[in-house]
Amino acid sequence: MIELSAVAVGNKLRLVGGITAEVLEIVNDEWAKVRLIEVPGGDPGAEELCHATDIIEVA
Repeated sequence: MIELSAVAVGNKLRLVGGITAEVLEIVNDEWAKVRLIEVPGGDPGAEELCHATDIIEVA
């Protein structure tokens, strides 16, 4: 699990499922509001909340 208190707005994240996202906001050090950039078979540009356990690495 990534420690979200060390992640800054604007950082890129690699998420489970081969998704790349940009951090828009950190919510209570467990959740990040992100904009999806690369989504295999999905909707780039969408905004979602992701939990720290879904983050593989800060890209």
